[in-house]
Amino acid sequence: MAISKEDVREAASTVVETLDLELNPVAVRLYLSEDDVPDGYERAEEELRHCEFVMRVARGDLDKVYATPDEQVCKGGASAIGLVDIPAPVRDGRFYHEQLGQHATLTAAKRTVDQVPKAYDGEGVYEAVTYERATEADVVPDSVLIICPPKEAMHIVQAYLYQEGGRVQTDFSGIQSLCGDAVGGIIKRGGINVTLGCNGSRTYAEVPRECVIIGLEPAALKRVGEAITEIPIP
Repeated sequence: MAISKEDVREAASTVVETLDLELNPVAVRLYLSEDDVPDGYERAEEELRHCEFVMRVARGDLDKVYATPDEQVCKGGASAIGLVDIPAPVRDGRFYHEQLGQHATLTAAKRTVDQVPKAYDGEGVYEAVTYERATEADVVPDSVLIICPPKEAMHIVQAYLYQEGGRVQTDFSGIQSLCGDAVGGIIKRGGINVTLGCNGSRTYAEVPRECVIIGLEPAALKRVGEAITEIPIP
């Protein structure tokens, strides 16, 4: 079933109102050509990380903005969403082993990097990405990111499972969270994913320490929006 931008707006608004979310859900869409970006989106005036763009929109400081690879400071994040090729220090694990010290060995670091979800097998095929409030989306996004406390995340998962039941299988490693886990993985696999953030998003984008991140494909957001008012929310 095709999802419209009206479906996205309605579902996002219902989730925000029902759970009284403080941060805006953020709609992210990628474009193979910068020329495909619709009218009404302004090119970013400053260089930021993908996660910073997301959080600026979530907080209401930006909206209906687009960025090309030139405006993406974090090339690791930009590669996870398909805007650039994976930088060599990230691809071979050196960045996470030698520079950040997040893994004991280069082998461990590379094993983690190899499993980070990527929108297009780690290649830069897209020329632009738009960011906007999902409640006012003018395009059907590739992924909607909701940044919220764990209790609200729990209710979103419960709503996702309301009709069909089952379990949500999460996929994260503490790196490339708002990019790989919440966008790249959603583009690749669809559905819903819950992720915990990463050093970059917690530090530079200032993702609140009390929040987790949920990535949803539009159909999953619609599914949540239809059920969120039906489940008990104490």
